[in-house]
Amino acid sequence: MPNKNSQDELNWVIAAGIVGADIGTSIFYGTGILFPIVGYYAPLFVLTCCLMMWLFKKTYEEGLAMSPYNGGAYSMILRSVGRRGAVFAGALTFVSYLATAAVSALAGSFYLSSLFPDLSSAHIVLLSFIPIVGFGLLNTKGIKEPAKLVTLIAGLHFLLLIVIAIWGGGFLISNWDTISFQRFTQPTISLSFSTLMYGFASAFLGITGFESAAQIVEELETPTLTTVHKLYKTVIVLVSLTAPAISFLCLILLSPLEIQNNLNYLLSGLAMKLGGKFLLTIIVVDATLTLYAAVNTAFVGFIGLAKTMAKQGNLPERLLWRVAHIYPSIKGYPLIAMPFAGIALTMSALVAGEVGLLAKVYEIAFLGVMVSFCIGVILLRNQPLKKDTPKKYLSSLLFVFKDKKIPVVPLFSGVVLAAASTTLLVHSHASVLLMLVFLLALTLLLMAYYRWGLLESRLEGRNDLRLGLGKFKNTSDLPSNLPHYILCTGNIRGQWLINRALRHILKYEKNDFEFVIFHAEEGKDKEGFFFEQIQRIVSQQVAPLYNQNIILTVKVLPGTLSEGLHTLQKQYEFKKVIIGMWNSSDGKSVRDWVSDLAEDLEIPAICMDDFLKEKQIT
Repeated sequence: MPNKNSQDELNWVIAAGIVGADIGTSIFYGTGILFPIVGYYAPLFVLTCCLMMWLFKKTYEEGLAMSPYNGGAYSMILRSVGRRGAVFAGALTFVSYLATAAVSALAGSFYLSSLFPDLSSAHIVLLSFIPIVGFGLLNTKGIKEPAKLVTLIAGLHFLLLIVIAIWGGGFLISNWDTISFQRFTQPTISLSFSTLMYGFASAFLGITGFESAAQIVEELETPTLTTVHKLYKTVIVLVSLTAPAISFLCLILLSPLEIQNNLNYLLSGLAMKLGGKFLLTIIVVDATLTLYAAVNTAFVGFIGLAKTMAKQGNLPERLLWRVAHIYPSIKGYPLIAMPFAGIALTMSALVAGEVGLLAKVYEIAFLGVMVSFCIGVILLRNQPLKKDTPKKYLSSLLFVFKDKKIPVVPLFSGVVLAAASTTLLVHSHASVLLMLVFLLALTLLLMAYYRWGLLESRLEGRNDLRLGLGKFKNTSDLPSNLPHYILCTGNIRGQWLINRALRHILKYEKNDFEFVIFHAEEGKDKEGFFFEQIQRIVSQQVAPLYNQNIILTVKVLPGTLSEGLHTLQKQYEFKKVIIGMWNSSDGKSVRDWVSDLAEDLEIPAICMDDFLKEKQIT
């Protein structure tokens, strides 16, 4: 894991607040969405969804044990399938978080407007801007400070739900003789297989936000997996205690007419029934604050994912720009937080009249992200595990098929989620599908998906310089299976760096090897300038000095260092990656920056100073 500052780590309480703020909002609309589909069976579907969350918890713990990095589904697919699949998962996650921010901000503002009937649609849109701009600015200071506020809101929200559940239970007991239970024993809706599937799929709207913890795993308090376990357990217990109970109370205490009149605001109807205008006002304020808090969950998830993708070259590395070394109180990533705020503001303004459509897009995208995570977990279980992988979080129940070990819990979770997302797609209106496709395609375009294909084509099209020395000197077909040492030269003192690194390797490496001198152009210089320069240095000034059995290779690629190294991983198996002279873009020391690079790309990277101090090559 990358080095952490203990002061910036998120403990399990704050992390649970971030996740719970999003999941906790489903109480306001979940039963209202389910009732037209499954009628009075809705509480059973809510309860089933809560039980399924325990399986999702196990799946996410297993995935994060194998890949304890920010990025969630993106990171899992990157490490198991590859870059293009990961980029698609990342784009789907971006759509999910953008929709979360816009829908939550608008829904909270609609709730608030119920206390002020004179507010127009324009006023509601302007109100929705407040949480988006506010949390955008707060997250430029880092994710911890706004997370504390969100945790307070989420805590009060669940406390209020517990109070209402107890209050409603008392009301039910005291009015037992007047309550009609026939609506549950003689339901008016017949449950066909199609209805069952649609009901279960719609119930999964109650778990939106579950993925968010996987986006900030690197920021969690160590030991990380213990924090993940505690936060998920806390959220699931709180949701399981409140959601089914509130759903049942809404449908048993409200008359059929009251249910129809308050279908989109059933909890408000229940509050009015139990405590009149006073409790209704409290519920409206709670709904507004909790939905606004869910906007921050979207920010946190987006920042964690965008930061990871930028470090790995799948987004512009410029997004990682920070000013913490100048202004210590501003520890966040303003070039990620503020553009996200800008896009969310635009979406909020454009879809104010179509919140329901965007909510469907949000649900489908989110379930797709969770399916991707499950696929990544299954595939990673069939790859070599790291030595320090905590085995207690890995599934012991495995299904073996043609020498492949398939963990049953992630498989079952993935199948259920895939069925749910497919069902929602089938039942979705054409306008929902159109919006989903448009947002996903636009996101992929803005992420410059084509650029990575261009990067690989240029890798294949540019002829590398490969010089054989010693016994390889007159060999026309140079071997490609030798150990590979990669030297990232930067753009200064190339000859000095090459000779220092090469002499140190030769001092300890007794076997033949290939020494790759790599340079990332990063768009700062004319294409091919350093390629020609380094070729001259290696062929004219370096190669004549050595007669050992080695191969010298010059590799220059467009794009950032992260992009180039990620591309080289497909061609070479790195024995050591030596970072010569490279400046950190965010004020970190070179040693810390190289350490983070090694963790993010999972490569054996080391800075030049530390490499020259090594007494043996490992």
